[in-house]
Amino acid sequence: MKSNKRIKYIDIARGIAMFLIVLGHAISSSSSHAYPIYRIIYFINVPIFFVLSGYMLRIKERESFFEFLKNKFLRIMLPYFFWALVFLIPYFILGQDVADELSRKSSFNIWEQIGNVLYGNGVNNALKQNSPLWFLPALFSTEVIFYCIVYSLKSKKMETITFIATLLIGFSCTFFAKDFYLPWGLNSALTIGCFFYFGYLLKKWRIFEKLETKQSNTGLFVACIVLCGLAIYFNGPESIGWQSYKYQNYFLTITAGMTSALAIILLSKGIDNNKTIECIGRNTMSVLIFHKLIVVITQTKLGVFSKLLMNSDFLLEICLALVTSVVATIISILIGLMLRRIIPWSIGEQKKCT
Repeated sequence: MKSNKRIKYIDIARGIAMFLIVLGHAISSSSSHAYPIYRIIYFINVPIFFVLSGYMLRIKERESFFEFLKNKFLRIMLPYFFWALVFLIPYFILGQDVADELSRKSSFNIWEQIGNVLYGNGVNNALKQNSPLWFLPALFSTEVIFYCIVYSLKSKKMETITFIATLLIGFSCTFFAKDFYLPWGLNSALTIGCFFYFGYLLKKWRIFEKLETKQSNTGLFVACIVLCGLAIYFNGPESIGWQSYKYQNYFLTITAGMTSALAIILLSKGIDNNKTIECIGRNTMSVLIFHKLIVVITQTKLGVFSKLLMNSDFLLEICLALVTSVVATIISILIGLMLRRIIPWSIGEQKKCT
């Protein structure tokens, strides 16, 4: 989840997307007050990561499939397995109590939980000890599939055809594979892997380099916001679920995801330089891993603050959710910085030689 060569506006886009994920978890889905914001956030927070991952993918010259597989496994799946197992400990201690506070079901069978971790599919609360971890196997599977696609293409025309094919495959899977849960997030790789491919094409076609004027950036940004808003509006009142493969109208959901990703990248280019957001963007792995535990503790263990966060008026809920998100993000980054010195492999990094 990290590139050797940092691109500021990409880090800013990643930082914005990561904060939206934290904020989405901090806003209660059961709240009637903040539900509209919750719903909008869930349309846009995951697609931007898939788009940016495709945009930043680098396949080394003459890198074999097995080398690629090994590198991606160490950077994505090793942290996934490690933390999915480690987080069974706080879940065992706090799980039932937290579930009661949030009015949700909870059970703990150690062998069942380990089986869920190995299977790597977060649907039906299979990774309830740390639900955001579902993203890592899904990304890994997407990148492996994409590697195979890239090396089978011979022309730009074929790239376009293949991109259209990914959309049609995703659409088909929402009908024929929605109740058949494949391991390691393969459902997500098939249904929303088109976002990854879209990001790859944005880079290949040098879209952002061609938008040289501020007017062209602004015009495209406004068009993306309008299209995204219309796609979300006409998709109905229900929330979608990337983890549970609930997309409502598939093509409207894909439209909302792609246009919002474009809008966030264009916004990031306009911001150009923001150290705080860039810092979040450089530490997305640690924020992804640790923020949910901090958010859940905040939602259930802080007395009056927790009750107000979960059930108050719209403005207060949003303000408290923002505070919770900032705190969770900061703590997660600090934990990541510490781990980078001690066990960097646990957050997908290698120890630098001195």
